[in-house]
Amino acid sequence: MTRPNYDDIRTIPLPTDRELIPHVQVMLEQSLRRQVWIMFLDEHSRPLPILIPMDVDAEACERDSADLVSALSCVLLDLEKATIVMTLERPGPIETMDRDRRWLRTLREACVGSGMAFRGPFLLLGGEVKQVPPDDYVGIPWVYSPYDEYDDQGSF
Repeated sequence: MTRPNYDDIRTIPLPTDRELIPHVQVMLEQSLRRQVWIMFLDEHSRPLPILIPMDVDAEACERDSADLVSALSCVLLDLEKATIVMTLERPGPIETMDRDRRWLRTLREACVGSGMAFRGPFLLLGGEVKQVPPDDYVGIPWVYSPYDEYDDQGSF
């Protein structure tokens, strides 16, 4: 499927995750590399014409949340009524791994720390956007897990 033209989608509200996830799927299409995508919705849950990719390391650490909030601070000044939508993209196996959970925790903490409304974070694996319940990642420790043997950074 081809990415839609912004003029074709800018008036379509995405008030629930049921509507938002297919939009994210169409915009991001397929996981190719490890990165975070940041999108914004206006005060009526309509997409804004901003789509920001950010390369990230394979492993999240505690300071990444503060670094993300700092990196977003300039954008956030102009979008005080917007909602942040964060999606972690990762190539490789379609199972959610502990390192994915640590990144989802980091993204959630960054959104909470920004003080803005947020949706997600979502996870793009293969060609599918997944919604991972917060209970699956909020309490994950910041340590390496032996279950995270797959190294997606070596695939490029």
